[in-house]
Amino acid sequence: MHLRKQSLVVALVGVFVMAMGSAAIAQNMLANPGFETGLTGWTPFGNAFPESVNPPQFVPRTGSGLVSMFGNFWGSFNVTGIFQEFPTAPGETWEMSSSARHWSGDAMVGVGAPNDNWVVQKMAFFDAGNNEIGNAESTILNGTFPTDTWHDAAMIVGVAPAGTVKVQALILYLQPMWAGGAAHVDDVYFARRAPVGTEASTWGQVKSLYR
Repeated sequence: MHLRKQSLVVALVGVFVMAMGSAAIAQNMLANPGFETGLTGWTPFGNAFPESVNPPQFVPRTGSGLVSMFGNFWGSFNVTGIFQEFPTAPGETWEMSSSARHWSGDAMVGVGAPNDNWVVQKMAFFDAGNNEIGNAESTILNGTFPTDTWHDAAMIVGVAPAGTVKVQALILYLQPMWAGGAAHVDDVYFARRAPVGTEASTWGQVKSLYR
């Protein structure tokens, strides 16, 4: 009887671990996340352009494509960007990450926000009136980042607030004044985080064997 209990514990722990692992690997919702087919699937605005591998300036992180972004040179605060959007519901959790690089021959300068150019990854939640009602974002590049190397941004996580009907995944290049420099972005990831449906019941069975 004791051996049977041990075998059952091992089996249930295995199921628990597999369930946790499968929940942690969410499917990337983005079309063309690595820009292998230009900007297909993305909505660009401002100065955002697809580029193919052409070293030393354009060196994709993976594959053969990337997106290059720079300011609009209006002499006042302006934004260039790309985005994709998806339906969502209040309480759903989303996660996002990306990679960025700038070439030493056309590097960003300065320390970033609020006075120097910087680049962010952002998820924005909208209500039925198209009003932004929540967001999560982080800086993925500015003039302090070393050139000619890819920087993998830490993942950001956001939860859709009450009233949310859609979410956007955005990469934004922000230019406060006239500074130049281009940002290259590749391998963007955006996914709905799946709930762990078996965690409570499976772990509860394991714990009950020790009571």
